[in-house]
Amino acid sequence: MVKKKKVAVALSGGIDSSFSAYFLKQKGYYVEAFTFKIPFMPSDYIQRAQEVCKKIGIKHHIIDVEEKFSSLVVHYFIDSYLRGLTPNPCVYCNRLIKFGLLLDEAEKRGFKLFSTGHYVSIIRENKNLYLAKSKADKHSQEYFLALIPKKILKMCLFPLGCYTKSEIERRAKSFYAFKVTSSQDICFIQKNNYRDFILAHTKKDNFHYGYIRYLDGTILKQHTGIHNFTYGQREKLGISWHSPLYVVDINSKNGDVIVAEKELAFRKEFFIGNMNWFYPPKNYYNISVKLRYSSSPLDCNIKIISHSKIKCILSSKKDIPSPGQLAVLYDKRKVIAGGIIEK
Repeated sequence: MVKKKKVAVALSGGIDSSFSAYFLKQKGYYVEAFTFKIPFMPSDYIQRAQEVCKKIGIKHHIIDVEEKFSSLVVHYFIDSYLRGLTPNPCVYCNRLIKFGLLLDEAEKRGFKLFSTGHYVSIIRENKNLYLAKSKADKHSQEYFLALIPKKILKMCLFPLGCYTKSEIERRAKSFYAFKVTSSQDICFIQKNNYRDFILAHTKKDNFHYGYIRYLDGTILKQHTGIHNFTYGQREKLGISWHSPLYVVDINSKNGDVIVAEKELAFRKEFFIGNMNWFYPPKNYYNISVKLRYSSSPLDCNIKIISHSKIKCILSSKKDIPSPGQLAVLYDKRKVIAGGIIEK
């Protein structure tokens, strides 16, 4: 009798991770599911995961990471906003929790393969593995995995890489009985109201109040905290001007939020730090970069400053880089590297 390959699946109870577990079992793998217990989540997500596992017929484990999640992800999220940065908690959760703590736990239990419900692909070329875009087009999620170490790709299985999101929803109807809803931007913040979340979990003395100023220093309005703003923001500024204004700078020391017209806000050059490489680190030309998950790739070149830092030079001024946000570099479908936009 041939021994089945064991795979640990990170299962949230949502349709995507549930289908990954189902698909792998159908393909003959021995599957066990692992669900995080994390803070601030809806109370029914663990029950959903348990019911899915029962339906599929696989073992289910609950891993309590509330303390680590709070210190590594939630604290980072709040602290970033209070420092005038735009955080990306999903990226750090993937790197430190899913592909960190959970992967370690799976290895301790004898698993050599690991799977999630991300819409990503792995491309194999000349014995090398590369993270790449999936068939899911606008739903492809390689952006969110651009900080995971390249060395762990050899352990990863991404069953959703060959499917679109609508195909998964159709194929999962046979076993997934829950209502399919759109994913929240940040799982631990209900209704995506991050401002109220920060207010509820921060001491009042830590807030940075100040003024919204035009680029020349003119005061336009007093504001109630820099956590209310992100780079490139245009909506909900509460100011009147003869043309649309965008946030171009946030000063955490004096609380000033600087705004200007779009043509003055766009940048052609900026720095990216904390680089995580899938390609060899070097200067690359005629590539592209995504400055946020929902944005279109922009043509660029990059210049190496050090192993962990680069300068990105866009072919034209078409966006406002947000310090603290993830930037991902691409060679067509493949991810070259990911890093954090610097202030």
